[in-house]
Amino acid sequence: MTADVTCIGERLKVLRESMGLTQNHIAEYLGVDQSLISKYESGERAIGSDALDALSTLYCCPLASIIDPKKGMTSIGFAFRTNRLDKEDLQALAIVHKIVLNQMQMDAISKR
Repeated sequence: MTADVTCIGERLKVLRESMGLTQNHIAEYLGVDQSLISKYESGERAIGSDALDALSTLYCCPLASIIDPKKGMTSIGFAFRTNRLDKEDLQALAIVHKIVLNQMQMDAISKR
């Protein structure tokens, strides 16, 4: 399967905005420049697998629903309130999301 970078970028932008995060938040989380996040989201640049995996975890969204346009976009929403998010906060949130994604995967396997 060939991934459509424009479609992936659009999905990443929707997910980011649905969490109320800025491109600067994501850039800090990934350790890259904000302009690179803009290029990912606009489809100007393909995103690497490591960054894509990190974002799917942060957004609590199965990777397949980001890269496969045939799949509906699934994301588990969490409510949190803060005036300021930093890299450590986003890393902690990603850890919680990873646990949730793993549980979802185990539930799917147990239903087979």
